[in-house]
Amino acid sequence: MTPLTTYSADHRFLVEAAAKAAGLTDPVAFIAGQYAYTLVDKAVRGALAPLDGALVRQWVTRSKLYPATTFGIRLYTIQGIAFARAVANVHSDFEESAYDLFVVSRADYVKLFRLVLRANREKVESSQPPVLPDDQLDVLRQNTLGYLDRNNLKRIKDLGGRAKRGLLLTGPPGNGKTSACRWLWEECRRTGHEYQIVSPDAYQAARRSCNPVQAVRDLFTVNRSGIIFFDDMDVALRDRNTVRETDDQAVFLSALDGIQVNEGVVYVFTTNCSLELIDPAFKRPGRIDLVLHFTLPDAKLRRRLMDRWHADLRGGIDLDDAVRQTAGYSFAEVEELKNLLILRFIDTSAWEWDWAMEQFRQNRTDLAEQHRHVGFTPVAAGSNGNGDGH
Repeated sequence: MTPLTTYSADHRFLVEAAAKAAGLTDPVAFIAGQYAYTLVDKAVRGALAPLDGALVRQWVTRSKLYPATTFGIRLYTIQGIAFARAVANVHSDFEESAYDLFVVSRADYVKLFRLVLRANREKVESSQPPVLPDDQLDVLRQNTLGYLDRNNLKRIKDLGGRAKRGLLLTGPPGNGKTSACRWLWEECRRTGHEYQIVSPDAYQAARRSCNPVQAVRDLFTVNRSGIIFFDDMDVALRDRNTVRETDDQAVFLSALDGIQVNEGVVYVFTTNCSLELIDPAFKRPGRIDLVLHFTLPDAKLRRRLMDRWHADLRGGIDLDDAVRQTAGYSFAEVEELKNLLILRFIDTSAWEWDWAMEQFRQNRTDLAEQHRHVGFTPVAAGSNGNGDGH
């Protein structure tokens, strides 16, 4: 059979099997996309059912989103509506959406969609912006969420502007790039903008697929206004004059230039590379229009981060002293100190800043030669409180 007839036959088989297992009439298949988590989160999970007599259970699942099977049918109900998810992961080259789909009765299809759409809007509240300098946060907001505002997009298009915008977030690890992207992602969910997250693994998987051109193009595509996040895409961004040249850059840039959307798209790239190592072809306007550098936080920003800590923790330490002692620390390192404080508090019922600082320094030495237990361990008699008693 040709690929088309193979797919259509497999599709009919999956839909019919799911409909029979869930008791559905006139079944409709759909991909939930960005609404998948809301759909299964609001639903009551039912039993697993075999697919053509076969059922492969999955013990370890990352979240409720996953049906706990790699080959089988998961049944669900939500407010009296029955639906099912059919999964048949039989080959890595198969298009995932073709062999992992939801099925519902046609009479309930629109009702289910509206129910989930309403639930998605209700459950996502405005999130707290990341701790960044005020001017940097304003620039980030204006060039992403502000750019995607419907009125702004209309004016941009009416005046002949580009319907896409590119941002590059650079800087050493731990200084806010991920937090900034997480906030943008949450705001996309809250406001209804589409989003897509492209990891290096997803990009390489697309390159190795049976139809790499289409698979890569799909990574760069949104159906309406939204943001596409490219996380640590160093393999495609490195300067071809300084690293071994591959065709990854050419494929990447070709897909980037070919983005087509109805209203607008913002693509946000994160990298730990210095700007000098980024390929000049990637940095030209139309691909990257703005670069935001994320550097070590100053005292003001470290204090703002600590001000978000739990009130009990803030009341148990000298915040001014904590800010002074963390000069040169990244956001991630300051947050690790918070975690050490909490673990120590659970052990001792005391907020011990000096212990956390000492433990942090020890943890940054050669861990392969030192074996220490941190948190949830009894304090040995005679311990001096610096970790030697563990």
